[in-house]
Amino acid sequence: MSQISRDEVAHLARLARLALTEDELDSYAGQLDAILEHVSQIQSVDVAGVEPTDNPLTDVNVFRSDHVEQCLTQSEALAQAPKTADGRFAVPRILGEAE
Repeated sequence: MSQISRDEVAHLARLARLALTEDELDSYAGQLDAILEHVSQIQSVDVAGVEPTDNPLTDVNVFRSDHVEQCLTQSEALAQAPKTADGRFAVPRILGEAE
């Protein structure tokens, strides 16, 4: 028996402002139903006596401490750039921006 109907998928699509075709509604209804079936199988597993585990790893903080180090100056960073403008890297415009 199906746990989610095609109408429910259409309702969810409207809430999410998604325009779905009739074929997509049928396809997603089946996919969501399969997901819900898998979730119900997982929920039916007997976990009585199983100790909860929030994190099996014992590492607490694996980050190195910050150290201020010497870095390139602006002129050193721009020295090998193919093109610069106003002290910055010059790159081609993208996404149809105006010149």
